[in-house]
Amino acid sequence: MISINSLLRRNAKASSSAVKERTKLEKPARFFGREPVAFDLVTQLTYMSAIATAGVSRAQLFEHTSNLNYSTSILFRRIHWAAQRLNYDYAQACEAVAETLADENMRSLLLRFASALSSGEGEAPFLAREMEIQLELYGKAYERDLETLQRWTDAYVALMVSAALIVVISLVSMMIYSMGAGLIVGLAAVVIGVTFLGSWIVYSVAPLEVKACTLADYSHERHFAALLARYVLPVGLAASAGVMLLGFGLPVAFLTMSIFLLPIGLLAAREDVQIDRRDRDISSVLRAIGSMVAAMGSTVGEGLARLNRRSLGSLEPQVKRLHVRLRTGLRSDLSWTRFAAESGSEMVTRAVRIFWDGLRLGGDADRISYLASMFAMKVSLLRASRKLVSSTFTFIMIPLHVALLAILLFVTEVLVIFGAKMVEVQTQGMNENIANEAGVSTTLLFTSPDMDFVRAFIVAVILILTVANSFAPYAAAGGHVYKLCLYGSVMCFLSGLAMLLIPWIVQGLFASVAAPM
Repeated sequence: MISINSLLRRNAKASSSAVKERTKLEKPARFFGREPVAFDLVTQLTYMSAIATAGVSRAQLFEHTSNLNYSTSILFRRIHWAAQRLNYDYAQACEAVAETLADENMRSLLLRFASALSSGEGEAPFLAREMEIQLELYGKAYERDLETLQRWTDAYVALMVSAALIVVISLVSMMIYSMGAGLIVGLAAVVIGVTFLGSWIVYSVAPLEVKACTLADYSHERHFAALLARYVLPVGLAASAGVMLLGFGLPVAFLTMSIFLLPIGLLAAREDVQIDRRDRDISSVLRAIGSMVAAMGSTVGEGLARLNRRSLGSLEPQVKRLHVRLRTGLRSDLSWTRFAAESGSEMVTRAVRIFWDGLRLGGDADRISYLASMFAMKVSLLRASRKLVSSTFTFIMIPLHVALLAILLFVTEVLVIFGAKMVEVQTQGMNENIANEAGVSTTLLFTSPDMDFVRAFIVAVILILTVANSFAPYAAAGGHVYKLCLYGSVMCFLSGLAMLLIPWIVQGLFASVAAPM
């Protein structure tokens, strides 16, 4: 007899190609292998609640929801397979799949679903109730994550200051007493660990969600950003390497890389602003379309014709093109898919799919528009709260990065000047024999550190800080991976500018000391 576990393993292997394809499309969202399970679950339940208003059969309900490309869809796919291929009752299939889960929330949900199905309760009221509960739980969990994120961003600032303090202390210690290279390398390893651990913690505690659209057809902004990234990034890397080989130094290489990263980052930032506006407006757009269709008892195309375009906000161009496509007789599903892809937003894509699939299957337009708009509005408000936290952190990181580099470079240049002068004075007026006669230990004599090693050490620290301080604001804000180019451009520019100006300023301040005696 075929067990349900063997069937699930077999079907999991059979669906591996589909999973790989979904992973390719959602690569930015699956960064470091995490899955937005809570976000996917809320979307899944909202979708099921919307199509349940159409009165579809239980088999059709599970079939439609299992075709979604979310991380939670595999569970409903397994339930559908168990019911169709092993002749399980859907309640028994829900119980069997629930027993294989370690996540307590998902396990409890499927067990409650099994109880509702076995008791004869309708799918529509159960799913509507669970959708509201899960949406509330998702909102509270999101808010808790934001509180944690805010605390860890503050901690990240403290970690960066601590790392800079460790470097400064090691530099001063090298001038006072000859320290071994092993100890300095150990301190460098501590600095690397502290900085990257801080960035990783900021990323791991930030709410995980999919913001940029994962459809094959991207928005116009991302299309141009992708083209630039394909050609400009390799050219920028080659140009920076060429600058280094020609002897212009690391500061000019930083500035060169900043110039090449800037256009990609600006396009990504522009798209991110557009996504925020479209996420905010899609709720009112779907609610207006649904109420118009329900009141008129007409099709979506006729409802769009009577809709006031000035109330559509940032989605007006996309809605206008959608109306033209529907009026010219193009396939409705392709027209709605294109509308979602042009928005560039994953949340708009999900809300549109909930709305259109519910209407296509014959559901209540007013109820479906309410569900889709409520889902979109809740997510949009939560993201607005996250943007407040991340933007504050970003504005703090820019002056902090400048201050840390200024301190490190200032101390390094002072060490170079005074180290050379102290060695010169000690060589001329106080050698080891004189120090012994005076009763002064030679360990108190200033030593000249290996300046080549010091400069290499500082360059390595600056590179680490630039990479970490570029990634941390992106980890807090989220969004498409191209946004890293904007933060990287800003940090590279500040690093290059600091490496050019700070030594020149120090030489001017200590010109009298640095002058030959």
